[in-house]
Amino acid sequence: MKILLASSSSGSRGGGELYLLYLGRALTQRGHTVVLWASDHSRMDELANSFSGIGEVIRSPYRNTYDLRGRSISSYLNLRGVGHLARTWRKSRPDLLHVNKQNLEDGLDLLHAARRSHLPNICTIHLTQSAGYLKARLAPARDFVARRALRNYHNPLVTVLENRRQDLASFIGDSARVHMIPNGVPLYDLARRSVVRNARREDLGLGPDDLVFIAVGRMVPQKRPLEFLARAAAILERFPRAKFLWVGDGALSESWDEWVSAHHLEKIIRRLPWRNDVPSLLMAADVFLHVAEFEGLPLAILEAMSAALPCAISAPLLAEMPFHPGREALAVTNDGTWMAALENQEKLDAIGAASRQLVEQKYSYASMAEAYEALYREALKKA
Repeated sequence: MKILLASSSSGSRGGGELYLLYLGRALTQRGHTVVLWASDHSRMDELANSFSGIGEVIRSPYRNTYDLRGRSISSYLNLRGVGHLARTWRKSRPDLLHVNKQNLEDGLDLLHAARRSHLPNICTIHLTQSAGYLKARLAPARDFVARRALRNYHNPLVTVLENRRQDLASFIGDSARVHMIPNGVPLYDLARRSVVRNARREDLGLGPDDLVFIAVGRMVPQKRPLEFLARAAAILERFPRAKFLWVGDGALSESWDEWVSAHHLEKIIRRLPWRNDVPSLLMAADVFLHVAEFEGLPLAILEAMSAALPCAISAPLLAEMPFHPGREALAVTNDGTWMAALENQEKLDAIGAASRQLVEQKYSYASMAEAYEALYREALKKA
């Protein structure tokens, strides 16, 4: 098959964009041809450059929902843009169009264009929490517009978690066409893990006995980087040799830097820029600390698990994840009792091994591509 992957074009460094790279790579390994469509905005350059090694990239003028003054309402009414997108996609002559949306309200014009293109198509939505749930401004109006657009889109919708599937089915009042396909990641080669770990620690100036915590993500309110700092402070009281790394940047970078400076922890807590050697950083760490407020199925967590790195996840978020607390991840609780597990290396190793096994069984990007391939064929039969 020739599959056209269409990005809602919110950026190049979020999990939704990394998902397109992983899915595209896995589909080509299964013998398919993949094409990426993305906005010509400069923030999409990094994704486009990375994808160019996988398949063709098509760029055209497009403004993401959050670049528009009226947000989802403007996107929904973008009739001129819809026609242009539909023609651009048809010109590529794919067998199937796969739209990738970050949340319920972004890319509503992409759904309209998918209908206008008359191509067999499906759509993946990573975050299905409503604007009302998130207490967003003008939530009733935003949810009304998103619900209307999603109801008018009659093709398969895909979520990445079962509870997200239930959320979406409840939001649109239709469960029959809502599917769940979990995200998938590469299976990292662990044969040289100790060598990579030692080399990367030396590069970073980390000692062999340091207890290293790492996080990967955008520094935005959803990811709660300042909560990460609060957790780091609590951990340091109990583990003086702890060190902390955050890979990524964003709107809260300056606030992060100010906090670290004010507490004189520059040598203990570091923020690293986005980089391409994240797997080696994961292998250099001891714990992946994830305290986001809400998520879909985070690729950052799955990548850590693929590296056999034990994950400590805020308890409310872990309750929504398909992982067993205490066996495949640690639940970060407010009372600090979870830190007792950090003193038990055997326990941490067991959690890392169990999480790696879980990724091998359910969350490899090969498994993700196989599931999408089956849905693609089903969509083609109904077209």
